[in-house]
Amino acid sequence: MHLPLRLATVTVALAALTGCASLPSDRGYAETGELIAARRGMAPPGDAGLASAAIAAPDIPTQPVTADQAVRLAFLYNPTIRQEYARLGLGRAELEAARRLSNPSVGYSHLHSRDNGAAQIGRSLSLSFTDLLLLPARQRFASGQLQRLQKDVAAELLNLAKEVEVAWFAAISADQVSSMRELVASSAEHSAALAQRFFDAGNINRLQLDQEYAASAQARIGAVRAVAEALRARSALATLMGLPASANWTLAANLAAPPEADFSADQLLRLALTQRLDLSAVQQEVALHEDLLGVTRRWRWLGAVEAGYNAEHEIDGDVIRGPSLTLELPIFNQGQAAIARAQAELVDARARLDALSYAVHSSVSLNLERLRLARDIAERYRSVLVPRREGIVARSQEQFNFMLIGVFELIVAKQQAYDAYQEYLEAVRDYWTIRAELRQSVGGRLPDDEQALEPSIGVDAVLPSTSAPMMDHSKMDHSKMDHSKMAMPPANGGATESPQPASPAPVPNKAQTPGDEHATHDHGDTP
Repeated sequence: MHLPLRLATVTVALAALTGCASLPSDRGYAETGELIAARRGMAPPGDAGLASAAIAAPDIPTQPVTADQAVRLAFLYNPTIRQEYARLGLGRAELEAARRLSNPSVGYSHLHSRDNGAAQIGRSLSLSFTDLLLLPARQRFASGQLQRLQKDVAAELLNLAKEVEVAWFAAISADQVSSMRELVASSAEHSAALAQRFFDAGNINRLQLDQEYAASAQARIGAVRAVAEALRARSALATLMGLPASANWTLAANLAAPPEADFSADQLLRLALTQRLDLSAVQQEVALHEDLLGVTRRWRWLGAVEAGYNAEHEIDGDVIRGPSLTLELPIFNQGQAAIARAQAELVDARARLDALSYAVHSSVSLNLERLRLARDIAERYRSVLVPRREGIVARSQEQFNFMLIGVFELIVAKQQAYDAYQEYLEAVRDYWTIRAELRQSVGGRLPDDEQALEPSIGVDAVLPSTSAPMMDHSKMDHSKMDHSKMAMPPANGGATESPQPASPAPVPNKAQTPGDEHATHDHGDTP
């Protein structure tokens, strides 16, 4: 075989061999899962990126869903997982294309002579030499882009985990607030019913009665709104987990009590600079654009180059053969636009890296300070406001038992105590929401994430059973409060009965003996 023909054959064979090996099926997906697991302790299933159709109906959990379980469910069923893994599939396709040479071109011509009908046959084979020269650079750049994309996708899925956590905190808090508002509404309705009895007996006037009914109606509206908010929060969480909101799944009862932040801003900032995947992705993008600019400048004079081999069968039977080379002359286009584009993309990537670096510094410092303030607020509720409200209820109960105040004052004191409990629950929710945002700012777990946590006050502690006795709140030591067992007295001394003094007395009326002030509670004439 002629030497040029052998060279062309070898070139084609090498090109074919380079295109035979495909990427491993888990390339990109496995690396992304490892990045997520290293920062979250869990990751989407390894075959999430290989699913070509919608997944089967989700399995409804039978046990109360914790925050970690909610994230696992989202990693299984949330469509965002497949959307983000589809981006990895596109990156894999770009790498697959960059690893392969362009297909060779084959030419054939068959020319006839009008005079004697003889034919001239031409054959040619050509291959882009430019593709062959730039193949290593293309592979390097596409591989780096896939690695950058892995970090970007992992960062997005960690953000999804944060959103699930925040929705979980909101759903639990909304459930607890709904129960609390129901209790307040029930207390106000009992108060209004008792006011009606006092009004019928002639011991309060119409204004006082209307005030009680207005307060009762407003409390019930608040309870209905709280139910609507609980439904909205449950639906938002269900959407993120990929579960139907109407399914029979439940949530864990309590949030943990806010722990004290035992880390500094400098410590968290060092963690963020090493853990933040979005920051690492932009850093790698800058490096890739620097590489691209260098390659563009190095090969700016190289246009399209095609090497080939031609063979022609002449009319007289002679065969003409030989190599061919086609060069693009850089006369009008010398790569100026490609260089300018590469420079602009590099400037843009560096600017985004600087902006993200500033944002990381600011976010870590801000969220750490917000976390400390949120814990301070929750602690003030727990150690100051809630005990004070409990003390007010206890003293009001004592004064009511001795008929020094009316039942309405006692119920108002209890309603205010329940409001304090609700605000404490919301403060605990806010703390954990901010902590989730701080974890996102750091890009992974916080240094104290593994510590044991105390449960905060829960609805089961705030709402005692109907047989629970009245607590003596004046003797409670709130500095050693066990939140898992702390309870409020019922708004009405029980679930169905109004608060009663130690020795029950009938509802007074105008016919009672004059001078018995504690028995009559005569606040004014009936209109």
